[in-house]
Amino acid sequence: MSLPLFQEVHIENTNSCGYKCVMCPRESQTRRIGFMPLEDFSFLLERIGPFQGVFHLHGFGEPLLDRQLIQKVQELKEKSPSSLGMIFSTLGVRIAEDYFEKLLAAGLDLMVISLYGFASGEYKKIHGYDGFELVKRNLQLLSKAMKQHPKFKANLKIPSSAISSILPIAEASEKVDFCRWVEKLGFAIGEWDYVHNYSDGRNYNLPDITKICPVISGKRKNILNITWDLNVIPCCYDYNATISFGNLRKQSLEEIFASPEYLAFVIAHQTGSISAYPVCQNCEKRDYE
Repeated sequence: MSLPLFQEVHIENTNSCGYKCVMCPRESQTRRIGFMPLEDFSFLLERIGPFQGVFHLHGFGEPLLDRQLIQKVQELKEKSPSSLGMIFSTLGVRIAEDYFEKLLAAGLDLMVISLYGFASGEYKKIHGYDGFELVKRNLQLLSKAMKQHPKFKANLKIPSSAISSILPIAEASEKVDFCRWVEKLGFAIGEWDYVHNYSDGRNYNLPDITKICPVISGKRKNILNITWDLNVIPCCYDYNATISFGNLRKQSLEEIFASPEYLAFVIAHQTGSISAYPVCQNCEKRDYE
């Protein structure tokens, strides 16, 4: 097996999160909660080597909970200055007023903000946490920091009408006013048009048995997924990290992608014999758009 040509590297800085979003199977996560130490992050960058693609510094958790995130972004840009560093966040974390100024100064290139609900009550229904006013505060702080760093981009992703009809939340009358307010702050707005099964975590969609897993023959083949404790897993939808191809503390990337574990995964999905992978059996096999 040859080493895949990665275009993105997803490094999970933590799998900790204070939210209980209805579309996220966090209640089923049984693996240990932890934060990647800065020493391990530095070690990973050495393992990966020079890379000019996209780094996601988040995983099955809220990256802003990581108190070493700023140092990690700074080190990433020092070692891979041509790469694009980004995070996904809810912004539902209490931070210092100058936090975003420091984070953007460290070199973060992009933040995607996930937000469902446009008033406190609706927001709490979907996120399981009454953090709406905190998010509004953080949007204002981030907007202020963005003015000092014009190259930085921030996209706010909100649920489409199709998603709002699936999840236990109604289209709020405040949506238009909220979106206008956010645009004035300088944020671009996009929509989530799809909710995921997260393998065995939810049952929003029927699994597509006609497709081959895109980790084998799709865009996700070009994404390296690493958990906070250095396991290499197939994709982000394996929220419990039940499938490990190897651990970068003990093996190189070349060794991991020549391992029996990786080879067995490839053959199983190529032949459709995935009984050994329960986490894959409810997957929609949807590639990233």
